[in-house]
This record gives sequence, C-alpha cells and structure tokens, in this order.
Amino acid sequence: MTGAYGTVYKARDLHNGGQIVAMKKVKVALTEDGIPLSTLREIALLRQLEAYRHPNIVRLLDVCHGGQSLERDQQLVLFLVFEHVDQDLESFLKRSQTPLSQRTIRSMSYDILSGIDFLHSHRIVHRDLKPHNLLVTAAGR
Repeated sequence: MTGAYGTVYKARDLHNGGQIVAMKKVKVALTEDGIPLSTLREIALLRQLEAYRHPNIVRLLDVCHGGQSLERDQQLVLFLVFEHVDQDLESFLKRSQTPLSQRTIRSMSYDILSGIDFLHSHRIVHRDLKPHNLLVTAAGR
C-alpha cells in the first residue's frame, strides 16, 4: 500500500443488507517474507482509527484479499472496503451550477481541516490530498 494507490469501485455489500460501499483494489508487491510490514502497519492503523469515528474521515469497514495474481507476478490483491460517500470534491465543484457561497466554502474548509487535524493528532500524514480524494456527501459536507 505504501506508494500504491488503487482503483476504487462502487459495490454492494451482500453480507450487510445490500449497503453501498466503496471498494479500493490495491496490488501489493510481496517480499521474501510475504506481505510488506509497511502494508500491515497501514491496515492496522486504519483499523485503529475506527475507534474514534471522526465525521470527516471515511470509515474502513473491512479488508479482503483476492490472491489470483499471487503466483503469477508476486503481488497480492487487497480490497479495502470503505463507507461510500456520494462524490469527490472535484466532481462536486464541476457539477455546481453557481459559485459556492462564502459560508459553504468556510464550512467545507473547516471540515477538511478538521479531518486533517484529526489525522495529524494520530501521527498520520495523508500524502495524497487533492480534490479527487476529498469526498463530499449529498448534503455538501
């Protein structure tokens, strides 16, 4: 996972009442010892954050693996299952018919900074903050 950003798919969790989720498919290059320690640490860290449930941090719901490429190219395919959020900030801004009000900009900025502050208070640096990775609910939060 370190330095490996994956593809995100919208999916339905059939084991959880058909809840819509976001599944991030990540390919992890295996080492001689198996799954890299950095990958295990990142997953453990995401799991630990669940105890806090910050309103501006997307929740990790599950981690699954699909080992179909294990033998062929020494990669493990992981699926990180997150709560689904309606759209990213980039799409939200493109779809907006009118300029955002100062109040909306302040509110969204506060939410973003609150999430970043939460991560930093837990010694986590996101490393890939950009409008495409900032998610916005249907309510604009």
